[in-house]
Amino acid sequence: MYLDVYIEDSFLGNQALTYDAHDFFVQPGTRVRITIRNRDIIGFVHRVYPREDKGFKVLPIQGVIDEAPILNEELFALAEWMRYRTVSPIIRCLQTILPNKLKPQSSAKAAKMERIVRRTDVDTVALTTRQQAFVDLFVIDQEMGVKEAQSIYSGFRTLVSKGYFELDDREVRYEEGVVEKSYHPLPLTADQQHVVDGVALNRAETYLLHGVTGSGKTEVYLQIAAKVRQQDQQVLILVPEISLTPQMIDRVSKRFGEDVAIYHSALNDQEKYEQYLRVKNHQVHIVVGTRSSVFMPFDNLGLIVVDEEHDSSYKQENVPYYHTRDIAIHRSETHQCPVILGSASPALETYARALRGVYTLLELESRINHNFPKVTVIDTQKALKSRQSAYLTEPLLAGIQARLDVNQQVVLLLNRRGYMTMLKTEDDEVLQCPNCDVALNYHKDDNSIRCHMCGYQIFGAPTINGKRVKLVGSGVGTQRLEEQIIALFPNARVGRMDADTTRKKNAHQQIIGDFIDHKFDILIGTQMIAKGLDIENVTLVGIVNADTSLAYTDYHAVETTFSMLLQAAGRSGRGRFEGEVMIQTANPDHYAIQCAIHQKYKHFFSQEMVYRKTASYPPYNYLISIILSDEDETKSFQAGQMYLDLIKDSGLQIIGPIMLRKMQRKHRCRIIIKGRDLEAMIALCHQSLDVFRTLNRTGVVVDVNPLTLE
Repeated sequence: MYLDVYIEDSFLGNQALTYDAHDFFVQPGTRVRITIRNRDIIGFVHRVYPREDKGFKVLPIQGVIDEAPILNEELFALAEWMRYRTVSPIIRCLQTILPNKLKPQSSAKAAKMERIVRRTDVDTVALTTRQQAFVDLFVIDQEMGVKEAQSIYSGFRTLVSKGYFELDDREVRYEEGVVEKSYHPLPLTADQQHVVDGVALNRAETYLLHGVTGSGKTEVYLQIAAKVRQQDQQVLILVPEISLTPQMIDRVSKRFGEDVAIYHSALNDQEKYEQYLRVKNHQVHIVVGTRSSVFMPFDNLGLIVVDEEHDSSYKQENVPYYHTRDIAIHRSETHQCPVILGSASPALETYARALRGVYTLLELESRINHNFPKVTVIDTQKALKSRQSAYLTEPLLAGIQARLDVNQQVVLLLNRRGYMTMLKTEDDEVLQCPNCDVALNYHKDDNSIRCHMCGYQIFGAPTINGKRVKLVGSGVGTQRLEEQIIALFPNARVGRMDADTTRKKNAHQQIIGDFIDHKFDILIGTQMIAKGLDIENVTLVGIVNADTSLAYTDYHAVETTFSMLLQAAGRSGRGRFEGEVMIQTANPDHYAIQCAIHQKYKHFFSQEMVYRKTASYPPYNYLISIILSDEDETKSFQAGQMYLDLIKDSGLQIIGPIMLRKMQRKHRCRIIIKGRDLEAMIALCHQSLDVFRTLNRTGVVVDVNPLTLE
């Protein structure tokens, strides 16, 4: 039998290679070992058919990995749909859908390991009191991380040398914590009950639940999920960020106990595979997870919830550039189940579809049991004129002190990590990443200089390219803000939550848990702390610089600013105490800031839609971004010109080619297609790419409906 096999190759696109099954029994949807260009790699079998004359020598496969297909028919059809809609190689779609343990790929990422100590069954004799106390912490074969063991008893290695313990390595695992099933359904308000009653089960329909912050959207999700579970169907609850999963997991687990699977990036490959199998084998009804959990192997899906549906984290940032919302809606059509898109600040495209009747609009317009927080706007330009800091103005500092005096908690949001956001050499040249056309950032905690785009970093480097680095620059990041807050409030306990402090396993869960337990008085962080956190004792949220995203030239910048401010404001005053939000801005009269202050989403929607219509941006038009990249700048631009020649007579609006800033050593040339017929635009991309790849080897990626245009 012959096999059509997809492999990981950027220039093959969706072209399958032919191999001979030889003496192996092979089924479509399984993985096989093959050899190409003297490399042993894993391929995915698309088709099996009788041998025929190909006109060339057909090589045999080297082996079969799977006895049975690893994808069911629905997920393989989903991969085919994704391939077409995102204009991506199908192998990349398959790799995206499958957990790492099952991915057909040429290389695998090494598992993250940790050193552990394990109790042996050797009888203990003649131990000191302290040694015996340490041994008594363990039963036979019980394990503990070496770092934790060291912190408990620094002499534990003596016990290892005596054979009472052994050292080993294990894959780092995510610690869920023990959650008792103690939650009971809360009484619903009339508005909440109206929403619950308004969601029809057992049919494909998309609902937009527009509910203000604190209006009880999560309780609505849980009560509808309970109805679906009673029908022995499965429920998927999506959250945009891993930082949101601990609290959502806590709420869901208290309601449904162990009938919950968790799926997000903090799990190692084995843990993800275990959760994947629990869903596949119908061992759980409820799944809570981030973007990738939308590909779980459900066989009886009854409800999908996309919480904070406006969040940009739902958009994949590499090939295939899918949006989780689109996948969720497509799967709901397959399973004939409802999708609930929930948000206090829906994406403009989503709200526009609801107004047109494409989605069903449901609304929760009031907070439950408490009022909206008081909002204070601080004009940083006036603060500078009175010789105050633009980052820590006198009103904000006074507000922080007032909360500390009464043992309440504070959240400070600054959407820039690091210490300084710009560095200069001794001759005042701005330091840029050698791989990307962006400024390098200084991180004081480990004395490193980093690129936040590609990860390039130097530790303790006093010179770059022979030029002395001086720590003079503009911009304040979360590290520097933390340092200043500690200096100003020495008795306060200060925590920080950003991409640097959450790299370690379980870090999100630990930081949020510590803040809930009031181990921190002040939590400083980037946008991840603006989303979904529900902590009763937080009575002040300070937006340190509301203008950060407004400074971007991207067409989504204003909407991003509005959503961030609205969401951040919702973190304050969620308990029995009155809350306050302090917004520091140099643009206090900007309509995004004014609308966020007064919780006027519909007013913001109306104003922003005027701009979108004038500029022919979504939702009035669709966009497709085509980026061609090469290490040679001239070749990149020439490829852009060649691609333009292939599509310029299409009748669609074409913008470009224009050169973008260099990223990861690649010079990038971009073409944008604008139009109102998305199907025609996608078809044009497929046709032109097929021709382009026969003429040019320059790398090309397509992003359908991009969220950003840098």
